Amino acid sequence: MTTMDGKPEDYGATTEAVANENTDAVTNPDDTAGNKRNCCDIYNGNTDAIGYTWLAIGRGALVMSNIMISSSILWLASDAAGCFDDDKTADSACTKRIYGFVPSSFISNIAVVSGLVAAFLMPILGAYVDFTPHRRRCGIISASIMVVIQAIQIYTVPSTWFAMAFLQAAAIVFYQFQIVSIFAYMPEIARQVGEEEMTRFSAYFTGIQFLAQASFLLVIAVVRIAFLPSVVMTGQISQGINTVTSLVFFSLGWFKYMSPRPAVHKLPPGASLLTVGFREVWNTAKTIQRHFKKGLRWFFLALCFAEASAAAITTISVIYLNDTLKMNPTEIAIFYLVTLIGCLPGAYFGLVATRKSNPNTSWKISMIYLFVVLVIGALVLEDLNLAYVYFWGFCVGIGLGWFYSTENLFFSMILPKGQEAELAGFYVYCSQILVWLPPLLFTLCVENSVDQKYGLIITTIFFVVAASLLMCTAPWDEIVEEAAAGIVTLGEGDGYTRSEMKNGQNE
Repeated sequence: MTTMDGKPEDYGATTEAVANENTDAVTNPDDTAGNKRNCCDIYNGNTDAIGYTWLAIGRGALVMSNIMISSSILWLASDAAGCFDDDKTADSACTKRIYGFVPSSFISNIAVVSGLVAAFLMPILGAYVDFTPHRRRCGIISASIMVVIQAIQIYTVPSTWFAMAFLQAAAIVFYQFQIVSIFAYMPEIARQVGEEEMTRFSAYFTGIQFLAQASFLLVIAVVRIAFLPSVVMTGQISQGINTVTSLVFFSLGWFKYMSPRPAVHKLPPGASLLTVGFREVWNTAKTIQRHFKKGLRWFFLALCFAEASAAAITTISVIYLNDTLKMNPTEIAIFYLVTLIGCLPGAYFGLVATRKSNPNTSWKISMIYLFVVLVIGALVLEDLNLAYVYFWGFCVGIGLGWFYSTENLFFSMILPKGQEAELAGFYVYCSQILVWLPPLLFTLCVENSVDQKYGLIITTIFFVVAASLLMCTAPWDEIVEEAAAGIVTLGEGDGYTRSEMKNGQNE
């Protein structure tokens, strides 16, 4: 359905130069491994894994550039609203209005609009990835559109910022489309290399994307220190650099390494690509409700709320750092760099906590930790100096590293055997379905003259909701036993049967 939902039965197929995008023929990885093995020996010549890495570098830099362009749009919106005409907003968030909104609402509204559109369209694009042989084409098209948007946004100036805000929302939607296409390869790579190797590969994927994000922020910080550009100029420089990096890394990933794939399923008779994805999501949800009540059901419910808060941290923190704490782009770049560094010990703390308890308990603690840290920071940082803001960022990074590493481990340990790919798609859909809600609540707060710090606190409450839902699970050993015994064909029953959806090529 969604980002990881492409799942042929024969996961041994990887790359060869395939001229026809629609071909059903894919080659064995051993046929091409020797040609590209010297490039990335860490993946033993697996070309899809190599391509995934290049794409991860491109995505990492793009996410960080969005922080800079969001700061630029917020500054321009504030300027257009007249926030800099007097000294009343020098030490507080601007409450003047432009186009009916306070300036900070434009950034949160971007997240609301993009989240709603992406949540609605994901099943449709997921079905296109699943039921057609155009997965790679989807990835190329979404990447191309993102590169074009990044290039256009170089011209973010006082006369264009409003249109650029809409483009930013579109860029986030196409970023999610990119995720749908690229993550569809993950279960296949896992089948090709085995569980042990995939664990190692996943560590490389995460580590390399982290380095890409940190490197991009470091470059922006150096540029700011060396040349002292304005906020708007910093956004333009960031978009210019990212246009180049996106073009290079997305091209390498998609054109050189990622292989075309056949359709995973045949479209059932009378079915439409516009509706079959929604039906698959519904049938998967019903199957989980019936057969996996002890753990998996509660995990997915908690995931919807937990990921909503986690995704909102970046969006809302950009507003809070710019508008309330009055940090400049150099300070913001350093803040996010420190936060990324904090993710490294956070992942280790998560491992220690999990070993001493279990993934369920560890994940709950990570969410309560994030809630407490974010609330404390929101309440006290306005009265403290900049060093404490960076320390807060490091503490948030610890929580995020702990949160994401434990979430992934939790999910991997409660997957019923043979159903990894189906549930992986459902997993990503659940992680996106509510991401629009915390930014919407933040917008409602600031539009009704509530201090931004309280809006930030409200967005973190979803962590508490998620942790509360996990309290309803059975003991950990029972959750694992349920997963081991629950070999149920997802999507069967009231919907299309598995035999209707198979493409029959690899059975």
